[in-house]
Amino acid sequence: MGSRFHLFLIILCLLLALSSIGYSVPTEATAEQQANSTSGLHNPDAKVTSPSKIWKNPGLGYTTLLRHVHGVLNIIGWGTLIPIGIIVGRYFRQEFPIRCDQWYSVHAVCQTCGYIMGTVGWAFGVSVLHSSSKRSHLPFLVLGIFIILLTTIQIMFAVCMQPKKESGARRRCWEIYHHVMGYVIMALIIGVIFEGINAQRHPKKWRWGYVGILSGLAIVGAALEVHRCYRLKLFKQAMKLNANMYSPTT
Repeated sequence: MGSRFHLFLIILCLLLALSSIGYSVPTEATAEQQANSTSGLHNPDAKVTSPSKIWKNPGLGYTTLLRHVHGVLNIIGWGTLIPIGIIVGRYFRQEFPIRCDQWYSVHAVCQTCGYIMGTVGWAFGVSVLHSSSKRSHLPFLVLGIFIILLTTIQIMFAVCMQPKKESGARRRCWEIYHHVMGYVIMALIIGVIFEGINAQRHPKKWRWGYVGILSGLAIVGAALEVHRCYRLKLFKQAMKLNANMYSPTT
C-alpha cells in the first residue's frame, strides 16, 4: 500500500509540473475588453462588477478575478500548507516536544496538498498574463516555475531516495539536504508571495492578511521550539541524575 501511494505521488507531481509549464488559457476577449479588464486594476474609482457578470463577460474584471484566485490558492497552498507540513515534520516526529505516530502522513498530506494548490494557483497566474496585455510580471512567473521544479525534486527525493534509518551517515546527509532545501524553498515562496501581493489591486489588505498567517505560524513554531528545549533540558537533567544515583561508589 505504501509503495503504491509513493508511486501515485511521483506520477502526480510529474504531471502537475509538466502540465503547469505548458499551461495556457486562450481568451477570446478583444483588445477593448482587455483594456477594460486591466483598467480596473489601476483605477480605484472603477465600478466593481458582480461575479455573475464577470463570468458572463470575461472582459469585465476577468483579470482581477484571476488575480484573486491566483493569490488565494498560492497563499493557502504554498504559503500556509507547506509551512504547516514543515512544522509537523520538525516538532512531531520525535519525543521532543510532542510525539505523533501519524506525523509522516500528516506531513505528506500537507506538502502534497500545498504543492497541488500552489501549482494550480501558478496556472491561474499564467491565465492572468494571457488575459492581460502587460508582460511585466514574466520574471515573477519564471520564478514560480523554478519553485515548482525545486518542490517537485524535493518530493521525489523524499519518496524515492530516502535512505533507511539504519544507513547511518548516508541518512544523516540526506536529512541535512532535505531540511536545508525545504527551508530554501520556503524562503523563496514567502518572497514570491509578497512580490505577487504587490501586483494585487489592494496590496495592503493582502499583505496584512498574509502577515497575520505567517505570524500565527511563527508563534506556533516558537512555542513548540521553547517547549522542545524545555523538555529536552528536563530529560538531560533526569538522565544525569540517574547516572549519578547508579554510578559505582569508590
